[in-house]
Amino acid sequence: MPASPSGTDPAFSERKQRTAEIARTLRAFIRTKSTHRRGALFIETLVATILSQNTSDVNSTRAYTELRGAFPTWEEVADADRAELARVIKSGGLAQQKSGTIIAVLNEIRERHGSFEPSHLDTASDDELLDELTSMKGVGVKTAACVLMFSLGRDVCAVDTHVHRVVNRLGIVHASNADKTFHDLRPLIPKGKGREFHVDLIRFGRNICKARRPHCFECPLYDLCDWEEKEAYAAAAIPGSPPVSGDVLLLDILPERSAPRAKSRAR
Repeated sequence: MPASPSGTDPAFSERKQRTAEIARTLRAFIRTKSTHRRGALFIETLVATILSQNTSDVNSTRAYTELRGAFPTWEEVADADRAELARVIKSGGLAQQKSGTIIAVLNEIRERHGSFEPSHLDTASDDELLDELTSMKGVGVKTAACVLMFSLGRDVCAVDTHVHRVVNRLGIVHASNADKTFHDLRPLIPKGKGREFHVDLIRFGRNICKARRPHCFECPLYDLCDWEEKEAYAAAAIPGSPPVSGDVLLLDILPERSAPRAKSRAR
């Protein structure tokens, strides 16, 4: 993992303070329900995140629901015929690719740990888990970070297209791709706010800081934003189209669980 910037660096300290102010302002603006209401299993989150890649939340939810209906246990998914699994998850898009990834990842986890809910999940460090997950073919940094956030309750902020676009426009980081943004953003986020910041940034990116025709004319972060094009978009005041796809909030896909994740084990 890249080394974190020094906390004694004045420029880093200023960016960290500004990130905290942005996070507070954004939370007050979004006013979502608590983002800590889920206790999804590790394997549920991992598979749901793979299914969410390059599709809409509607299609991803349908594919996940159909997968669980067709294969009641994760053993059945791991042992499934790839073509049959692809048929079941067709609604999620890229079915051939995703079916291969899901079967391979499930088998690798089972072979390594003898379980789909490994015993070391609660004791390994964030970086150890990120390294292990991203070593699996088809599991990138975003997918791994989503698993840490939504299943393990780790204090990280996954970076998708919305998060990458917004934080780079704001000038918090200046990164060429989402993975670099993830690593550069990690030391800047206030402690305990990673998951909350992720959810707020996605909703903000979908509805205000859009990829095309962003709503700078109603942006609560306007005065905190360094984006050189914001004045032109604010003056034009032309609304962008409603979001029809984009990065998925796993909160909208995964089943609600009342029991803490650590007390549940996949079967």
